[in-house]
Amino acid sequence: GGSRLSLGTLSLPPMLLVLGVAYSLHVVAEYYELAQPGRSKEEVLLETLHSINTPVLMAALTTVLGFLSLFTNNIVSIREMGIYSAIGITIAFLLATILIPAALVLMPLPSRHQDIYSPGLTTALRAFTQFIIQHRTAVIIGGALIAVLAALPIPSIEVGSNFLSLFRASHPVRQATDVINQALGGSMAFYVTIDGSESDIMKKEDTLKRIKDLQLYINSLPGVDKTVSFVDFCELVDQAIQTVPTEDGTPPPAPTATASFWGNQANLDGVMQTFMLSPTIISSVVDHPWYSRSNIQVRTSFTHPREIADAVQKIQRFAEEHFSPEMKAHPTGALILNTRTASSLISGQIQSLTLTAGVIFVIMTVMFLSFRVGIIAMIPNIFPILAFFGLMGVSGAMLSIGTNTIASIVLGLAVDDTIHIMSRLSAEARRTSDQREALMRALCTVGKPTLYYSLLVFLGFLSFGLSTFVPIQEFGLLSAMTVAFGVLAELALLPALLTTTRVITLWDVLYVRLGQDPHKTIPLFAGLRPFQAKLVTLMGELKSFPQGQPIVRQGDLGNEMYVVINGTADVFMHAAEQSRKLGSLGRGDVFGEMGLIRHHERMADVIATQEVEVLAVNERFLERIKRRYPRIASEIFFNVSKILSDRLEQAQRRGSLK
Repeated sequence: GGSRLSLGTLSLPPMLLVLGVAYSLHVVAEYYELAQPGRSKEEVLLETLHSINTPVLMAALTTVLGFLSLFTNNIVSIREMGIYSAIGITIAFLLATILIPAALVLMPLPSRHQDIYSPGLTTALRAFTQFIIQHRTAVIIGGALIAVLAALPIPSIEVGSNFLSLFRASHPVRQATDVINQALGGSMAFYVTIDGSESDIMKKEDTLKRIKDLQLYINSLPGVDKTVSFVDFCELVDQAIQTVPTEDGTPPPAPTATASFWGNQANLDGVMQTFMLSPTIISSVVDHPWYSRSNIQVRTSFTHPREIADAVQKIQRFAEEHFSPEMKAHPTGALILNTRTASSLISGQIQSLTLTAGVIFVIMTVMFLSFRVGIIAMIPNIFPILAFFGLMGVSGAMLSIGTNTIASIVLGLAVDDTIHIMSRLSAEARRTSDQREALMRALCTVGKPTLYYSLLVFLGFLSFGLSTFVPIQEFGLLSAMTVAFGVLAELALLPALLTTTRVITLWDVLYVRLGQDPHKTIPLFAGLRPFQAKLVTLMGELKSFPQGQPIVRQGDLGNEMYVVINGTADVFMHAAEQSRKLGSLGRGDVFGEMGLIRHHERMADVIATQEVEVLAVNERFLERIKRRYPRIASEIFFNVSKILSDRLEQAQRRGSLK
């Protein structure tokens, strides 16, 4: 497409390789997790795709949209990196979800379950997660302290635009440049262009005097080794004219230290006429034959962008104070452009990361249906980026277009890990009412591919540290350390934050089935929209009972109220060794309310007469709803109050009839 290779686009292959391996390992790990004896390859593969496609798709989509946000950056190479990254990640996703399953079909189904291959890792992950859960407060405080410590050296980060910073001090290029700086007056050069508003303005003595003053000022600046201007050429020609023998053969007077044309228009005209004879000698410093523009070449030994920026600012200020309104002076050249590009790199980096993080946060919030959970999901994504900038500040590594891409690479990895962990946690939470047990199960499954590819990526980037090319070396070492911090955030900080937080995904809500008009047929959901009713159901615990199985037993202690979502059940009371049917329950009916209010003994048996699905309502469920969705909680509390008041009224009516 005509785009050129740059340090930004050169980082694309390792980044796409990292994300492609991550997507593929999640697919393979899920396949081996489901590959149990007695199942066919087709059955296992279909279940794998059903289980893994949604989180992999959302991870890829989130990362693609995040990289597309780089298109707003002013730096062309970063914009190109964003576009090509989005295209590459899309291709990596398609290959992981199409090519990898096709390859698995051609391979024999594993004869043993995955846990047999890595029992030690499963045990270690479970023990580690249990430790994190038990010490969650200390982990969160420790993570916050690390983030604060990482943020402290960020202001000291320098932006790299100096070509010499690409090489070590022992490199031949660096040593040769040092020789040039010492012998020839600086290896780095820029220009100060003086623009006039009329032709021949550069031939005027007043103009030359102002240029001379500016040149002397520039020479006085620290780091400036030598300057060359049109005035220097004029003085050299003037000196040559003074040494020409006179017509009578007498030797000319010794040239003075000051050019003879200062204060002598005739001599100045003679100098200008000489230039007419050989205009090529001044073509680099003035625009012959118009003489409306000239420049000063400035040779320096500057090594830091800050030094160049300070010098430019001082030159512009001096020119504004000493030049007439019809003349303008402005520094330019490749060195200045590189410095300005480097300066815009900081603002571009902040803008790009902020926009990328904002896009990802919005997607996370929508995906997990909660502003609070969206913030929790972003913490392990921001943590390694903070660590990355902290490492740059401590190590003295410069922010360049090469190191600029590390944050984007790690952000892509972190988003992938976060979505897989939280998606698996949501699935495990539907199988057990114990949030901590669900968290341990999730980490024991998703944690394995996360550790595998993180270790591969860490070692791969670490090998770049052997390079003699400084940008590649810094890129590798910083990437490896940032990936390590990212894994720490995903496997330690994220579980600590999710210990008491119920995770619901958008696709969970879309998949849950509550039948037609749940807000009309189930009193607990009165006043809610169908989507909100599904949300409430997923915040609680759905329990299923086959035909003939008791849902509650008379005499058992209970702390839950049940709402029948689907199916029917009969209510029986036992007294004096006799059983009496009290009635039947169907969709929307409520039972066990005394257990919710008083943790009371059950007064009767409730037996499923067909497959029954009930929603368990307890204090933890109500507290969870109130904390996460306060507006929905107000409707639920009102409906629970109505249900309890109706039951109380019915009880009083039955008592009065007796």
